[in-house]
Amino acid sequence: MKFLKDIIKDVEILKVYPEDEKWLTIQVYGIADNSKEMSEGYVFIARKGTNLKGEDFIPEAINRGAKVIVRETPIEPQKIPSGVYQIQVRDVKKALSQMALNFFDHPEKKLTLIGVTGTNGKTSVCYFTKTLLQSLGVKTGYIGTIFYEIERRIPATETTPSIIKLGWLMKEMVDKGFKACVMEVSSHALDQKRVEGLSFEIAGFTNLSRDHLDYHKTMEAYFQAKKLLFTDYLTPEGKVVLSFETEYGKRLYQELKTFLLEDRILIVNDGYLRVEILGMEDGLEVELKFLETGEVYRVKTSLFGEYQAKNLATTVGILTALGYPKEEIVLRLRELRNPVGRLELVAEFNGAKVFVDYAHTPSALEYALKSLLPLKKNRLVVVFGCGGNRDAGKRPLMGEVAETIADYVILTSDNPRFEEPEAIIDDIKKGLKGIKPCAVISDRREAIEFAIKLLEEGDVLLIAGKGHETYQEIQGKRYPFSDQEEILKTIKRIKERS
Repeated sequence: MKFLKDIIKDVEILKVYPEDEKWLTIQVYGIADNSKEMSEGYVFIARKGTNLKGEDFIPEAINRGAKVIVRETPIEPQKIPSGVYQIQVRDVKKALSQMALNFFDHPEKKLTLIGVTGTNGKTSVCYFTKTLLQSLGVKTGYIGTIFYEIERRIPATETTPSIIKLGWLMKEMVDKGFKACVMEVSSHALDQKRVEGLSFEIAGFTNLSRDHLDYHKTMEAYFQAKKLLFTDYLTPEGKVVLSFETEYGKRLYQELKTFLLEDRILIVNDGYLRVEILGMEDGLEVELKFLETGEVYRVKTSLFGEYQAKNLATTVGILTALGYPKEEIVLRLRELRNPVGRLELVAEFNGAKVFVDYAHTPSALEYALKSLLPLKKNRLVVVFGCGGNRDAGKRPLMGEVAETIADYVILTSDNPRFEEPEAIIDDIKKGLKGIKPCAVISDRREAIEFAIKLLEEGDVLLIAGKGHETYQEIQGKRYPFSDQEEILKTIKRIKERS
């Protein structure tokens, strides 16, 4: 519990109603910007969402126990019952951030914050960074796509949740003695100012390729959203780690160096550090070359995936920027494992390897498939679909990538949401030229079974698109579904029948 006067500290307030002697001493038991998360004695922040207005949910918030309403729009005394206070603020998103961080005693000031953005690789880089810091004796939390980790694992609802949830998570980290937090920072979160009030000691950039154009509309807008992490959310002495995997990394470097000293920018996958792949058959073997000093390290890892070499470089860059000796970092690379759903080797069957990956963009699918080519002795088979109510333009591009690289393509459903799976598959098929065998099985469970029964000695199977997810979203409902579980159940069933 806190008093309202402590929660509104440093918030720019325009008006309070009723402004009596009691309002500053109101006892507050929580903050919410979702009326369904309200409880007795909470403050409700009526912020504008992407499609909805917070003011429309004030009655529900009050019914659920809200005693204070914070809004950017004018106060409406006649519409709010007596006993409920209204506070009009100049900027509701800034007020939300300030009040949330005040409520949780500013945990962000007691942690080293490391943020990573980019289209692909965020999860691997963040989880590798978290793992290495833990190995170096720094108790580190993780917030990202696959889950939120603070000694226990909490299912992730968003890659970067609201500042209220971030405050709560970071508060728990501080209370448990954590010293650092590694966070995936999405373009949506940056555009919507979900990380308002946070400052990162290290900001990392992996790459940029087509994704989320249903939201951002153009690649330029998508890039500008990502750029905000480096222009708006870096501490005064913070450092930047840029991967030159794509031209956008090089462009970001050119734009940042106009106002950041170059000794605060570290370039990987080119200028400062390059990684050369030596082998991939039973785990990624790489050579790390530090170009400034000429130092070379050869490391055998347990990682799968050619693209993980680039993620390793970005991870090493982050740890170097934090001040850890190269030798200490390199020594611990052997401890790394692929995060759940990131080229995860789930099973072996009939002499074939079965992988699951989250690849849901053309570039990610290309990286995943190319990474598995060195492992195949016979055929590379891929099962994938595309999400509904998302960027439809990438669907034929993913079809083209799959047919170009794989030997056998199986099209299925992903998270169709409010679209018909068959219509999504028809969009994917527009990218196919008919040069490879292709099966269409819209039921994902049946598609996985079909693919596994197809396997022969030396094959490699990739089930792509859902990765770590444990649900399938259909017509507004999430039904339990895990690619990993379906693979193992299918193999067990086949073995029992034989």
